[in-house]
Amino acid sequence: MGVYNSRFVIEPNSEIAVSGFSHPSKPNWITAHAISTELSIAEVERLWLRFQQMGANQDGVLTQEVLSSQKLSTDVFTKNILKNFKSSDGNVSFESFLRALKWCESQETQVKVKAIFQMLNNGSPIPKDIFQKILMRLYPEGSEAEIQRITTIFFKTVDKSNKGVLDENSFVRAVLDLPQAKTQSILNFHILPEQMRQQVHDSLPEFSSQAGFYNTPMPFAAQIPSDLVLKEVAEKIHRKDWDLVANRLGFFADDIEIIRRNNPDNTHQQVLHMLTKWKTREGDNAKANTLEKILRNAGMIEASLLLAP
Repeated sequence: MGVYNSRFVIEPNSEIAVSGFSHPSKPNWITAHAISTELSIAEVERLWLRFQQMGANQDGVLTQEVLSSQKLSTDVFTKNILKNFKSSDGNVSFESFLRALKWCESQETQVKVKAIFQMLNNGSPIPKDIFQKILMRLYPEGSEAEIQRITTIFFKTVDKSNKGVLDENSFVRAVLDLPQAKTQSILNFHILPEQMRQQVHDSLPEFSSQAGFYNTPMPFAAQIPSDLVLKEVAEKIHRKDWDLVANRLGFFADDIEIIRRNNPDNTHQQVLHMLTKWKTREGDNAKANTLEKILRNAGMIEASLLLAP
């Protein structure tokens, strides 16, 4: 398995690397990658199509030649991202590509913001002149005077110690102080778009009317989920945008902040605490189908399946 961390480094373990036992020409190519990366078949199929469109060769890798094309090599942000994908031979395997995008989908907002900081100046503190150059790349239509004005205002606001540089903590704090909904909408990433997720969900037999899901005397969906199920749900979603789930379960921003303060540096416990409070608050109305629908609508299909019969 790969290693995922806030530095956005992906290190495939050679002992179980998919490329060692499969090949694009073999029928188990998609399945093997789905098992190795713990993604669904639908997700791997979609990403394999994208990987081929990027220029993957017949062995299922992006070669150094492709990666050194002018389109990819002239943009500093792209170069900084790709260097974390590459293996020792300078190529990018399909497995590394899958693990990277799974990382982008599963990590918390704070971890993603830290990863962005690493991309901006190779992880080093960002002085004003570098920050100004970054803004000029982001806003090529803006005048130099306007970019300089924005840089000055930003550093006055964020650089509290007046060091003239922006370190990781300052950058993360500044981003997290922005309106939460806006930040999350920008950083949220789903391998499968919501419409495709819904189609996959609807195609599963356990959710179809033919499966007799709602015809049993006491359907699972009408039951109160057990503490064990809630613990498993928390495990699935604590690295995702669980604030969205909490909002739809009736928690306000202040409630979520209290939950975070009571469980610092432990997102799994934060989510479990939130789900347990919901179950206690709702009593007999804390139905599995309510939580399943909210998880599904939030794009957390894997977690929603835990509430299937």
